[in-house]
Amino acid sequence: MTGFFLSRAFPASATLLAVVALLVFDLQTSKPLNPYIAPAAIMLGSDEAASGAFCALVPPGK
Repeated sequence: MTGFFLSRAFPASATLLAVVALLVFDLQTSKPLNPYIAPAAIMLGSDEAASGAFCALVPPGK
């Protein structure tokens, strides 16, 4: 049994157990998603044009 605690199997199984416990906790405490008000699965921005920031500054015309 000592070899188990000194090998990589112990931290790997402990990590896997922690991830499974976190997943179970999250599924038990979160509300189900409403597909009618949920955002798109791939949300690339908010469909709003950038304004007022330095990165949105257009150089003046010549």
